[in-house]
Amino acid sequence: MMFLVAVSRILTSNELSLSTFPTAIFQLTKLTDLRLDNTLIEGGIPLRISTLHNLQYLYLGNNSFGGTIPGSALSSLTNLKELSLWGNSLNGVLPPELGNLVNLTYLNANKNNLYGGLPPEYGKLTLLKKLLLYKNTFTGPIPDTWRGMTSMQDLEINVNYLYGGLPSWLLKMPAIKILQLGNNQLSGQTLPVLNISTAPSLKYLYADCNYLEGVRPKIDNITAALDYNCWENEGSLDSACVRALNCLNFQLAVSNGKCPVCPSGQHMVNTTTCICFRDPENSSKKLAIAAIVGGVVGGVFLLLLVVAFFIFRARKKSRKSQPAVSHPDYFQIENGGSTRSLSQSWEAPGGVHHFSIKEIIKATNRFDKANEIGEGGFGKVFVGKFPCGRSLAIKQACIADYSSETGRGQFRNEVSLLSRLHHKNLVRLEGFCDDGGQQILVYEYMKLGNLHDLLHGNVQGKHVTLDWYKRLEIAVNVAQGLDYLHSFAHPPVIHRDVKPSNILLDDNLVAKVADFGISKETIEMGTHVSTRPVGTAGYWDPQYFLRLQLTAASDVYSYGIVLLELITGRKAIESDGLEEDTNIVEWTRAKMEACQDALHSIVDPRLEGDYPKRIFKYLVDLALKCASFERQTRPTMKYVVSVLEPLLQEAERPPQRSSQSLSFSRPLSSSTTETKVGGTGSSKSTIRSDIEFSNLTGDTWDTFPTVASTRTEVPQRGQSPELEKPSSTI
Repeated sequence: MMFLVAVSRILTSNELSLSTFPTAIFQLTKLTDLRLDNTLIEGGIPLRISTLHNLQYLYLGNNSFGGTIPGSALSSLTNLKELSLWGNSLNGVLPPELGNLVNLTYLNANKNNLYGGLPPEYGKLTLLKKLLLYKNTFTGPIPDTWRGMTSMQDLEINVNYLYGGLPSWLLKMPAIKILQLGNNQLSGQTLPVLNISTAPSLKYLYADCNYLEGVRPKIDNITAALDYNCWENEGSLDSACVRALNCLNFQLAVSNGKCPVCPSGQHMVNTTTCICFRDPENSSKKLAIAAIVGGVVGGVFLLLLVVAFFIFRARKKSRKSQPAVSHPDYFQIENGGSTRSLSQSWEAPGGVHHFSIKEIIKATNRFDKANEIGEGGFGKVFVGKFPCGRSLAIKQACIADYSSETGRGQFRNEVSLLSRLHHKNLVRLEGFCDDGGQQILVYEYMKLGNLHDLLHGNVQGKHVTLDWYKRLEIAVNVAQGLDYLHSFAHPPVIHRDVKPSNILLDDNLVAKVADFGISKETIEMGTHVSTRPVGTAGYWDPQYFLRLQLTAASDVYSYGIVLLELITGRKAIESDGLEEDTNIVEWTRAKMEACQDALHSIVDPRLEGDYPKRIFKYLVDLALKCASFERQTRPTMKYVVSVLEPLLQEAERPPQRSSQSLSFSRPLSSSTTETKVGGTGSSKSTIRSDIEFSNLTGDTWDTFPTVASTRTEVPQRGQSPELEKPSSTI
């Protein structure tokens, strides 16, 4: 068992590098937990794995395993509960024999080269809670037998070639919370209304980039992404999806009984279910042909290299003599149009539009100063007007040197990450541009700007009422967005720079978290990521600053600061005319301890005493708990949401004032810059007063263990994030 301890520790710190599967492991016949993620193992999954009869947890993700999945060997591990094979080069079909692993609760085979149909046999896996099969080339329908997976909470089969209807039973599965179905070839109509009655457990539905038709369903209490389908009266949005047929041609093909086109390199084997397989290959024949052709190709290739060298030199000299169109502090574009050579080999993620530099230049009127709407940590932000009539925000990313392979990879990873994040309280990525080595991200445009300007006076003539109820709504919006990043994004994301200027508001003052340019995706949220401090002074988690250890609790700390700003109207760091600036946490705690009417002394005076004291007392206690020095005493964002949502639901919305808007001139400080560094109104609320945040101990709040950094794909045993929101005691 000492070997098991050693392997677990080495894997957790990501220090183990292997080239082949260690055969000594097969001597550990009592092994129950084997985790070999991220160890660079090559070759096939050994059949001798079947000798480890006591295995309950097997993690082989993010390696270089090839060949097929040994179904018969794995199916003999009858005690297996969790199986992770993600991020390899496995091919072939998904073994139907895995349907015999009746104790399985978690199966992850995403990002491989698997093909064929989804196995109907998996309908017997009644304990399976999470099934991740996205980014393969599966074809055919969603098996009707899968309705037997009654414990399923998270089903992700997006980015495949699945064909057929969207079964209504799938939306009504008793435990289902997350359905990822986007970027497939699903068609037909769905339920006209999606709410707690028609889909009782469903929280998140992503079915964009399919061929769903009819009237777009009405959504209530479900986060859904249903764009780029074939809904009535919505026109064509095909340009944002990578698909062989547009809506009309697809519908014509289906009406004629034809199957959609197979993925590249595959052929149709069943025209009834439209399942495709790889073209049969004869390995020995391929090797013989390669040997014969190799010499010829090698000679031709050498000749082409010589010719290409001289052409390159000639073009380089020619380009030096050509002037360039430049934009100050932004980027340079060579004459002759756009250059896509750097990204030709990259398959951009579905659901985001690949803009050309010409489109960006035209939309911004050549980056006219009049179109500049702000400046983020990585460059200026412009608003662009596109031919479709939409206005979008255009931001320079500057993530890395795009001329290097590493830089291109970092930018592409950022685009891939952002394209997977879909939530009503996150600013949506609409597209990107990497022409000529540029790094431009295109987001939805948030007309009312950011929360920092609304709170601290720089609103440029906008008249917006930010009463106590709207502040509570904003607090809930931001918490929901961060909870999604921590609990539902795959892999989870730590924002690292949560602050009011990164919280944008739409026309209805719905808040959305923005600016993931310095975010960190982390596979395991229960551990830390070692990294240098990045962010903004005043919002830094002190543990992050002192120990260079980043966890989700770091975002919780920053959220606590934002919540205090909403309550007090003060900035995170502000001067009271003393020699030293005052931190908002220290200021609030001092006021709460020293003042007789403590709450009234800290609440934003611009509210003029018009706020429910009981609710605001809860908010202050919660904010201070989030901003605790020790991360173990901070709540999780999931807990924060579970506390705030009932407060908002039970609070009574104040009447709208038609003739009066709050003045956002800043009485306490005239400065609106941020430091960048490496009352008495009575409440009519029905909230019960049986909660006291100040009495909560570290055991009551979810904690974040400080263990070594890990790249494991899923949480460690016993630490899987619970999908069900905890019930509030309020």
